[in-house]
Amino acid sequence: MKNMKKILLLAVVAMQTVTNSYAQRSPIGIVSVQDTVKSVQWGIISSIAEEGERGLQLASVSNISAHTFNGLQFAGVNNISSGMNRGLQLSGILNVSSGMMRGWQWGAVNYTDSLDGIQIGAFNVARKRPKGWQVGLINLSYDTIGHKIGLVNISPETTIDVMMYGGSSTKTNLAIRYRNRSTYNIIGVGTHFMGLDSKFSGAVFYRLGQYRQLSPKWSLSGDIGYYHVETFSKNNTEKPERLYSLQARINADYQFCKKFAAFASVGWGITRYYDRNETYRNRPLMELGLTYRIPRDQHDAWQGVWDEKHSKLVFADSTMALPVKKRYWQAAAEVTGINVGVQLFDRYALNSDFAQTTLRSLRHNFTDGMVWDNDFFITNMFAHPYHGNLYFNAARTNGLTFWESAPYALGGSLMWEFLGETEPPAINDVLATSMGGMAIGEMTHRLSLTILDDRDRGFSRFFREAAAAIINPIQGLHRIFSGDAWRVRHDHYRYHDFSRTPIDVSISVGWRYLADDGALFRGIHAPYINMTLTYGNSVDGEHHTTPYDFFDVEMNSAFGGGQPFVNTLNIVGRLWSTPILDKKDMAGEFGIYQHFNYYDAKPIENGSELTPYRISEAAAFGPGFVLSLPQMGGLSKLEQRIFLSGILLGGTKSDYFNVIERDYNMGSGFSIKSKTQLDFGRFGRFVLNAKYFRLYTWKGYENKDLQAYADGTKDLHYLNVQGDRSNAALLVINPVMEMHLVRQWSIVLSGTYYSRRTFYKYYPTVHANTFETKIGLTCRL
Repeated sequence: MKNMKKILLLAVVAMQTVTNSYAQRSPIGIVSVQDTVKSVQWGIISSIAEEGERGLQLASVSNISAHTFNGLQFAGVNNISSGMNRGLQLSGILNVSSGMMRGWQWGAVNYTDSLDGIQIGAFNVARKRPKGWQVGLINLSYDTIGHKIGLVNISPETTIDVMMYGGSSTKTNLAIRYRNRSTYNIIGVGTHFMGLDSKFSGAVFYRLGQYRQLSPKWSLSGDIGYYHVETFSKNNTEKPERLYSLQARINADYQFCKKFAAFASVGWGITRYYDRNETYRNRPLMELGLTYRIPRDQHDAWQGVWDEKHSKLVFADSTMALPVKKRYWQAAAEVTGINVGVQLFDRYALNSDFAQTTLRSLRHNFTDGMVWDNDFFITNMFAHPYHGNLYFNAARTNGLTFWESAPYALGGSLMWEFLGETEPPAINDVLATSMGGMAIGEMTHRLSLTILDDRDRGFSRFFREAAAAIINPIQGLHRIFSGDAWRVRHDHYRYHDFSRTPIDVSISVGWRYLADDGALFRGIHAPYINMTLTYGNSVDGEHHTTPYDFFDVEMNSAFGGGQPFVNTLNIVGRLWSTPILDKKDMAGEFGIYQHFNYYDAKPIENGSELTPYRISEAAAFGPGFVLSLPQMGGLSKLEQRIFLSGILLGGTKSDYFNVIERDYNMGSGFSIKSKTQLDFGRFGRFVLNAKYFRLYTWKGYENKDLQAYADGTKDLHYLNVQGDRSNAALLVINPVMEMHLVRQWSIVLSGTYYSRRTFYKYYPTVHANTFETKIGLTCRL
């Protein structure tokens, strides 16, 4: 309890410091804001300079300058400026200069509107006049006068071909070829390197070559390449687990139409062992295939499609649904009915032991006190918050406001914990059900209303009602029992005003690779579906008192591979905010936000026993700052969000604690989150998410009589511990690149890096990290 008081005190001090830093416009603070920088500006989380100037900007997360900055920007996550004149941007992940960059950008991803300096990173973008150098894995510019050193170099003259072919080396292949004036790069994957009669084997490869155009249709080329080969064989004396191959080719291409071409290749390949100086095989190779040339300038802005679609909708007082009368007692009766219905189903249909309540068990629930329970991670950190959303929406559907509905989520949880089961009431269940239920409940309440339209008829009406009921079951039942589900109206038929509250929804489907213990070729491949949603305006210059009139949601579902169906659910909702910056080219808001984060994965089948990631932030609130720059140079939008939250209940994987159904630690702590979004107009957008969680497990089992619990003398349900005494540092880095194809369709590429370092009081420290990658097709609705 003493430690908890310290955390609460620190949270209050942090919030006061953030607020005071805005009022004092101090060069030093949690979030430092200044008109101009004259020497040094240091923000523990973020530094913001409205007018730029010169000097040194330091921050652990983000530096932002709304005008040209001269000097050094140094940040752990990202640096953003309207331009750099003789300066350096140095960050762990992202650097952005929306104007001229005269100097150096050094980070994983670098972007500038105009370059007269050097970019060094994994991915470099210079929009125009790149007079300097780009050094990285992938270099992209919208002009041809710059200098590029990298594995893939792309300019306006670059032609991009998708290659599909078969051959004697890897039997089936898919690759992308980037052709410049006389050179080209090829990146691809191939299968069955060991032969069609063997088990599956694969390779990733990179080839670099030069070509000569013999005629408009014929070209001749030669290249050398490096292949990394995985045989997926373990402890096999006849077949090595991995190899590498050096290959050289001569290729002839024939372009038989504008988009399609055929090619043939001959060459030689030498395949060797990684672990010893020996050759595995040495032989010639032959390949035949087709190429498809991706057309240029075929992109279209999704926003135009959205505007055209919704400009036809008319919103007026006569079209919007009338407010629902507040029914407090009916809401309470429905919460009670939910618990009674679930309890009877568990007791008689499922015959669950925990539902066999008696007067004696109920008396124990009131006399023995509350505990930290030992249910599965998905039960405590996802199912309970979802169940709380039912209580919450029983009140919301009966006309109650957000804050009026919150006690119903708490009351429903307490009713179930003390009266609904034989197991002792759990502290963590009450926190997760009530606060997590508020986040999921308000999100589903608002989202379901955007679908409904009482003018509709036929299958379209059925589809709307079914979709809304799946999202918000309590509201769906209300509409069925009241007859609203099929009642047709010609006035007061809409439940959401898109003209006042815009919504951006993206649905992605594609393929996912989840690595086992960070291994490049030891993981699972499986399809996925992802939904991202932005509801409302993050910054609009108005004072907000209605909770969740702006929120962000991301949900990811996995199919197959032995992984949980729901493996990611992230929600951040605005509870209150006020504008603190309101200028022509810059707007910012400070507010209080609620957070819900859930990441879950299981150990890879036939791999190591390491759980790739397991993180929960079920109950969290804290201050946040959102900065929006509507248009900067070649960017149609640039937005930076910074959040600091206190975690009342969270969870993470434990390497030692495993009791009943629980293999994770629970605790409290804090989190810092950053989201940077860059919209490139009709080309696409780039999003960078960075999240840091710190969870402290205070209540361990070092003072418990473990032998009594082991031999059954004491009931394990009353062990009452959070897990191993420890503190865990959790880092999630997630870059997302979306490239528009046509209208609202786009290709999305994303990667996520997970890192966990858990410091145990009585056990050795454990450090684990892994990653996952995704490629998919996105439709923005």
